[in-house]
Amino acid sequence: MEENKQNDFPLTMTTSHATHSKESLPEGESDLSLNKVETLSTTSGSGGSNNTTDKGGENLDSPVLPALQSSNKMTQSKWLFLFALLVVSLLAIGFGTGMGISQQQQQKQSNLASSTATSSPSERLPEYPTYTIAPVTQATAPADSTVSLTGLTEASKSSSSPTSSPSSSPSTNPTDSPSDKPSEFRATYVPGNLIKLENNLLLSEGLTARLIATADQKVQYHDGTFSQRPFHNLPDGGATFSDTRDWNVGGWIYVSNSEMKELGQGGVGAITFDKNANIIDYRMILENTTMNCAGGRTPWNTWVSCEEVEFDGQAYQVDPTGERTPEKTVIGSAGGRWEAFAYDNRDPNQPRFFLTEDHNKGTTRRFTPSQTRWGGDEWKMLHEDGVIDYLMVHQNSNKTGGTFEWTNDIEAARNNARSYFPQSEGIDVHDGKLYLVCKGIKQLFIFDLDNMTYQNMTTTSGLFDGSPDQLQRVLSGSRDLLYFTEEGGVDAGVHARDEEGRFFTILESPQYIDETTGLAFSPDGKYMYVAWQVNGTLYEVRREDGLPFNARSLNVKYHNVATRRLSSQWISF
Repeated sequence: MEENKQNDFPLTMTTSHATHSKESLPEGESDLSLNKVETLSTTSGSGGSNNTTDKGGENLDSPVLPALQSSNKMTQSKWLFLFALLVVSLLAIGFGTGMGISQQQQQKQSNLASSTATSSPSERLPEYPTYTIAPVTQATAPADSTVSLTGLTEASKSSSSPTSSPSSSPSTNPTDSPSDKPSEFRATYVPGNLIKLENNLLLSEGLTARLIATADQKVQYHDGTFSQRPFHNLPDGGATFSDTRDWNVGGWIYVSNSEMKELGQGGVGAITFDKNANIIDYRMILENTTMNCAGGRTPWNTWVSCEEVEFDGQAYQVDPTGERTPEKTVIGSAGGRWEAFAYDNRDPNQPRFFLTEDHNKGTTRRFTPSQTRWGGDEWKMLHEDGVIDYLMVHQNSNKTGGTFEWTNDIEAARNNARSYFPQSEGIDVHDGKLYLVCKGIKQLFIFDLDNMTYQNMTTTSGLFDGSPDQLQRVLSGSRDLLYFTEEGGVDAGVHARDEEGRFFTILESPQYIDETTGLAFSPDGKYMYVAWQVNGTLYEVRREDGLPFNARSLNVKYHNVATRRLSSQWISF
């Protein structure tokens, strides 16, 4: 028994050495330890043990290998535990951060809701000012001087508010991201600030122009084709009408007289536009007439074209669509140098129609039809029986006005016209006032049709010069401008006045020394049409911001002796 105990001692020592894993020993010592195990095992086996070895000499029944395996498993478990602990820690940190952000957002929303509930609408969203015209006194200026006008002053805050929910239509001014204030739209039209030269026109800031027709050239359509006949020469009076034909819903027609002096070479041309202002047709709707000067529209939207022919001129009623045959009217049947046409239909039971004559003894005549045809064939009212009488004025001592009457004595009326209002041209009626321009003496007459009184003023420095009260009657407290053309001269163009009497040159042409004619606006007010007569050019002008002109116009001209330019400091209009 003692011998066996002595033999077991080395084996116990060997087990102690083998508890260190092979991987934990320095390089080169692992094999040495195993050799020691092998030697000791062999020594033990000489004492009668049944221990066996594999081919490599390793003792398969020895407790050394289980010890090594157990050590490796413990090491791996420690690493797995540390890794799991790290993952759990990171998840905990992320969860805590997310909870904090969520609480902050909830707090912000709560604060915002509380603020909105306790504030007025004006405190929640910024408001944008609107503008009104500041009062200003028109300055008197030499021909080449420049007068600066005052700008706009801030008025009451806008009452408009943002929509409570998203709208179905796109914004006119989209932003890159949602904003907390309503979109702001700025008008860019600055009347009188002539800064842009385009297509031979000098335009006010915010305008753009295109040449749409030239005399003796075919009119180009939107699809690239051309009209069958060229645009007429010497374009004069013009107007626009909504197109009533089913195939052009939303479109309009611009009619233009031709003042060709050769016998039978005048007439009326018509350019048709679709609802997008594209040109789709041009044709003559009145032919074989002579010197078709101005004219005027009727209450039922037809055109009266006036021949300015000595002793034999006629006034024709014309259908803008060309579907109805033109007819001579009763009011012009006596023959004369007819110029312009207007009407007063405030009393539907007694409508009045007026016609001017461009002659030294040309009196203005008034026609009252015997039968009205409202709701029926109104066209016939200008071709049936009625009463024609003539204008006579009685001037006061200061020659700035007086009274007037209507007479059936044509010779007395002609002599009166020669003395007080020779060469009558443009005429228009607005709110019970008849406006009449006389080329011979460069005067504007304003007749009160109800009170039978009148006043007159010069047109040499501009229409309504020094008479803002009359402008106020025409513009009726609106922010509109009154637009008009001039008889001719250097830089002839389109001009306007506001309710305060301020004068604006809207556009002019440094290229054309000519008379501007045919001023008219599309039915929606977004397009202006104007022609330069001698050059035979017709232009379309629009605002670059897409807004309407908010224009008023009278079928009259002013007579420019010395062109003057006035600059404007308006922000927009």
